[in-house]
Amino acid sequence: MTLFYHFTAFTVGWMFRILYGVKRYNLEKLDFEGPAILASNHISLADPPLIGSLTPFEVHFMAKAELFKNPVFGKTISALNAFPVKRGLIDRKAMKRAEEILIDGGRVLIFPEGTRQKDGVMKSGRPGLAKLAIENDVPVLPVYLENSNRLSKVFLSRRYIKIVYGDLIDTASFMPGLPQKDRIRKLTEHIMTEIKALRKII
Repeated sequence: MTLFYHFTAFTVGWMFRILYGVKRYNLEKLDFEGPAILASNHISLADPPLIGSLTPFEVHFMAKAELFKNPVFGKTISALNAFPVKRGLIDRKAMKRAEEILIDGGRVLIFPEGTRQKDGVMKSGRPGLAKLAIENDVPVLPVYLENSNRLSKVFLSRRYIKIVYGDLIDTASFMPGLPQKDRIRKLTEHIMTEIKALRKII
């Protein structure tokens, strides 16, 4: 973890705590070794810095390619472990970069829905995350976010931003007898089910 990443994560994390209040659940689920994919619902632009700053280990994440057009901003978020992804298609370059991070033992944050759901209603997941997990035999950590899409209301009412961490999904042993395409589809469905189930903990 670079000094810039560490300082920024620490500062942003405390800003979220002070301005909005944060409640985190199941922190013991974060005590694991090795690479992993964090799979979270996506309801706000604040989600990547929120998870990145309040997770006690270094996180890499995809960001829409348009954000890198501004050279200053692009270099800044690159220094914070963001890498570009083209929306609306399978970006093989972005998937390759994620694979390299996982091979090096890193953790990658991916939003399986592919885009923000501002109303908070979760949609079906896309297969890219499950494909990446299965092809690299890395576990998936479900994460559920609540109220990051209502920051003004949270600020006024102190309703808290909430983050819930789930159990690691062992993808290496997930339905190994199925054809690869069916296995990816089933894992995608399972990941989304696990994320939704975390709502009951709050």
